[in-house]
Amino acid sequence: MQGNKLSQEHKKIVLIEDDSRQQQLVATFLRSEGFEVISSERGDQAPELIAKHSPDAVLLDLMLPGMDGIQVCQVVRDFYSGPILMVTAQGDDVTEVSALNLGVDDFLSKPLRPHVLLARLRSALRRSERASAIDALQLSNSEPVRHPNRIICQELIADKTQRRIWLGEQLLELTDAEFDLLYFLMDNAGHVLPRDVLFREMRGIDYDGLDRSLDMRVSTIRKKLNDNTPPYRYIKSVRGKGYLFVKAA
Repeated sequence: MQGNKLSQEHKKIVLIEDDSRQQQLVATFLRSEGFEVISSERGDQAPELIAKHSPDAVLLDLMLPGMDGIQVCQVVRDFYSGPILMVTAQGDDVTEVSALNLGVDDFLSKPLRPHVLLARLRSALRRSERASAIDALQLSNSEPVRHPNRIICQELIADKTQRRIWLGEQLLELTDAEFDLLYFLMDNAGHVLPRDVLFREMRGIDYDGLDRSLDMRVSTIRKKLNDNTPPYRYIKSVRGKGYLFVKAA
């Protein structure tokens, strides 16, 4: 296989192909296009390789010793969400349907044509990157779940009626002032709350620019959340402004 070098992809590919000559040709071609390639001839080695290297994509032959491509997909989809492209010479609809149901993203027919392989691989990577970006955006924009007198945000559940807050199944031991502050921060998750707003809400007075009691209280709450080392998961400090409760980790 030969191909013009289109760009440096800097992507990692796990290639599972039992035909050593075909494996060498494909690996050489992909490396010439800037990919890093980790390869094996055995299907039963694929799950370990994929788990170890966390590749950007997997190129997987259907017929393999030790474990066929369908079985590999069945195992690795429990922990790997990247694109899997299956190479087959069979053209069997039943096989393809089974593979699609197990999470195969695309099929390539033998004999492989280098530029078709490259185009399909890049297309699968683009789809994967878009999906990851959308997931990240949705996660970062996810709103707290609100019920009457109750807020659920990240792993925290705050009940205003009982004046209790749980971290997962753990009931936090909070003073009244700590509860009020943490509940107010959760109720305004995703918004930077200036110190003067927090002082008026918590103490009914204006912030004089010197009082550090609020900062000490935030520090104590962070310790009780097991989150007292930057970068903070729950309560972030916004320099020169105030505090922000993170909507989603």
